Amino acid sequence: MIDPLAVEYPEGVAATLDNIFGYIHLPMLSKHIHEIVFAFTLYQGLFLLGPFFGSFVSSYKTLNERTRLNFDIHVVSQVQCLLILALALPAFFDPDLQDDHIFGYSPYGGLVYAFAVGYFAWDSYISIRYIKWFGTGFAVHGVASLSVFLLSFRPFLMYYGPIFLYFELSTPFLNVHWFAGHLPAGTISETAQLANGILLLTSFFSARILSGFYSVGRLTLDVWAALDKMPLWLPSVVLTSNFSLNCLNVYWFTKMVKAVQRRLNSAKAGTKEPDLLTEEEDVKGHKME
Repeated sequence: MIDPLAVEYPEGVAATLDNIFGYIHLPMLSKHIHEIVFAFTLYQGLFLLGPFFGSFVSSYKTLNERTRLNFDIHVVSQVQCLLILALALPAFFDPDLQDDHIFGYSPYGGLVYAFAVGYFAWDSYISIRYIKWFGTGFAVHGVASLSVFLLSFRPFLMYYGPIFLYFELSTPFLNVHWFAGHLPAGTISETAQLANGILLLTSFFSARILSGFYSVGRLTLDVWAALDKMPLWLPSVVLTSNFSLNCLNVYWFTKMVKAVQRRLNSAKAGTKEPDLLTEEEDVKGHKME
């Protein structure tokens, strides 16, 4: 599949980029570096426009600085997850990637990964810039995710990109959940919140847990069949990262189920319990990504 944002660099620039990225064993990156820069700029621009979007919410100015920052991050997260889901969908049917699950490359697949890398580059920047609030854990998570996605430009496992990017299927509902917990009461109706909660649990379980463990199993079999064609550290890094993320998703799902149980019990008792998801996820908008 073609890359609709592909550009022809001047010969000298193209040769320089090929040499640089070839030297670090990421040769396909030279074809998509402009898209990574564009994606990073897009997300940073949305982040800077956070106060503008917040001006439509009466309580935005009354929020403390950290919560306003989280609001701005959630705006970026919502746009990013919807955009990457739309971009990744056609890649499921990319014949260039289907022909080779391990070393296959396609220009369109490179575009999808470029937007993912641009987001994680932005995520790493935000995590480091506001490390006093987010802590080192989020910075490490951002940099690690960025590093793993960059490996696709060797190329390596580009076929699996759309599959794992569809973990984001639950993120729109997670963001709505966060906004519902921080906007004035009544902004989002109880019925809408209940429907959103059901969709959040359903999409999280199906996309991140069921599909997640199944896809890691497929990935392991594909890698095993081609193990003699790659350095051992490469599949070790990717498989360990994905399996660890799946285990973390199971942990978060149990937290989500407990939060729902607490909310139902408090509703029966006529009391209002703190929202476990909102409290634990409040530190950073994309904690579960």
